[in-house]
Amino acid sequence: MFLVYFYMVLEKLRSGALWQLLDDDGSRKLAFILCLPLIDGVFATLLVTGAVNTFSQMINVAITIFTGAGALAVLYAESDTRRDAVKMINNVVPVVVVGALTIALIAPLFEQIFNTSLLKYAAGLAILSIAAQLADIKTAEHLPPTAVIITGMLLSYQGVNGFTMTTAYVYPALATVGIAIMALYFATALKSFEMNLTYVRYGGSAVLVIIAASLIGINLPAYLGPLVFFAAILASFENLKLPDFNMERIFRTFGKLDDNSFSQRPEY
Repeated sequence: MFLVYFYMVLEKLRSGALWQLLDDDGSRKLAFILCLPLIDGVFATLLVTGAVNTFSQMINVAITIFTGAGALAVLYAESDTRRDAVKMINNVVPVVVVGALTIALIAPLFEQIFNTSLLKYAAGLAILSIAAQLADIKTAEHLPPTAVIITGMLLSYQGVNGFTMTTAYVYPALATVGIAIMALYFATALKSFEMNLTYVRYGGSAVLVIIAASLIGINLPAYLGPLVFFAAILASFENLKLPDFNMERIFRTFGKLDDNSFSQRPEY
């Protein structure tokens, strides 16, 4: 899978996709939303605190921190057709993958100069702040995630005793971003449906609370986050209707009843 991503990135870079990104307003907005976790230090903190070690954790982070309601809103608002939406994603893939790779390579610096056991609590508080903002809790405006991360870094600083280069975080970083990108491509298939993104936003907020709980040491089932977000996606379909099962037609199709079966009723 990673070979496919790297091939896409190299092809896009060679074909000048970054210049195309600068010319496409929708792609710029989508790239900004997807790169926010890379810029504000949230993703690097999650990497070094062990928040993306398992596949379920990668899914939780991918569908909330990266591919949340904000990314879906931009994707749907800035594209008229599914083809346009796919083109937008193709344009931002090189930027997001290169950004995630860069963060993965500098993340060991975080681990060596900060006490990750303390930084883990700061990351949990930052994730709770993001969850509160998604849930429209006004007090969350006074607790910005970036400020929480910076404060956590200052409190957990333990000095520089040397720097050792490692690629240990490359796999979880690229896997998480890869899942986020796949989720965006899947979301393009839902563009034809009328979705209420409020449900997606609140579902994402609930998943972020689950991530924060795991960071501060509360053990929750690994499948809970993806299950909650999937339920939120289903609830967001405004015109989703269950099939109308015609039992008479079904029974006649399988030859269980004749034409008079439904007309003959017992008399009491």
